[in-house]
Amino acid sequence: MQATAPVTRDTVCAGFGDRFVAWLIDFAILLIPNLIIYLILKGAAGQAVSFLLNAGYVVYFWSSSGQTPGKSIMKLQVVHADGGAILTPGQAIVRWIGTFISGIAIGLGYLWIIWDPKHEGWHDKIATTKVIKVG
Repeated sequence: MQATAPVTRDTVCAGFGDRFVAWLIDFAILLIPNLIIYLILKGAAGQAVSFLLNAGYVVYFWSSSGQTPGKSIMKLQVVHADGGAILTPGQAIVRWIGTFISGIAIGLGYLWIIWDPKHEGWHDKIATTKVIKVG
């Protein structure tokens, strides 16, 4: 899927609602494998494997197509703010780390999307990414 207009740092991202629904879909997809991991591997081992599964999921999709299954269903795509290219694995890792920072302080970095004029969360600002509507 392609963006309808060139992506720049001034491009306004998709809104909080669409992004939240995409996250819920991805959460549901990962729920069963994570539950199985926790049932088989208790304690720190289960947490470590689950952590790697979740990281691999988003880093793979963000750096291969820019769309997790949830974002694909919602017609959203994560792209670099300078030109709209798909993220490299390194950029995807930086964005993923930024999601933890967005979760600090009761999710303020995610809620920031609601009132930010460009609908950017802290993780978007950290990784210089945009979540755009496509197709």
